[in-house]
Amino acid sequence: MFLLKNKEKTAIEGVKMQKNEKSKNMLLIVLFISLITLSIAYATLTQYLYINSEATIAGQGSGGWDIRFTAVTCHATGHASITQDFSTSATNLSGLEYRLVAPGDSIICNISVANNGSIDAKLSSFAIQDGNLTYTGSGASRLSDELLVSGKVQHSIVYATGDSQEGLVPSVNDYLPSGVTRNLVLTIQYPSNANLPENDVVVTGLKTTFLYVQD
Repeated sequence: MFLLKNKEKTAIEGVKMQKNEKSKNMLLIVLFISLITLSIAYATLTQYLYINSEATIAGQGSGGWDIRFTAVTCHATGHASITQDFSTSATNLSGLEYRLVAPGDSIICNISVANNGSIDAKLSSFAIQDGNLTYTGSGASRLSDELLVSGKVQHSIVYATGDSQEGLVPSVNDYLPSGVTRNLVLTIQYPSNANLPENDVVVTGLKTTFLYVQD
């Protein structure tokens, strides 16, 4: 009886050992397969993609973007006179000098702005900067001249006759398509209801700025 139990115990232990060995083998097999699977998964998640290209950013003078002044002509009315015309470039009109002698005198300039590029444009901002007054008199006469002239010089710009916005002041988002020219009228005037100063008053720094951007 004791021997039988020992034999049975030995047999049972042998079976357990075989099961444990098989379990170890199975575990090793599972781990081995898992490692292979991870290795393959890593390989499938790695992929190179290539894009090769070359670009040229066109300069402003290349024709893609070309907003410019194309013409300007000025004339005097009343007793006014122009002593020096505008010096012109594509983007700047400067150097106009004139003399206003009597109330109602004015300088009128016809100005063309063209979009010679291939990109449609619109007006992003428009501003008129008041001029600076320099008084040549002194003492009481200077004070009198300041009261008479300060704030009196009128400086305005509107779209010219024939434009779709004729008579209107340029405003934000005004359209300037490719290949189109828009005409403007600049008027500088000493009002007809204003009095003349005793001494000359020089006005400098009258400035108008247009900023065009891609539409």
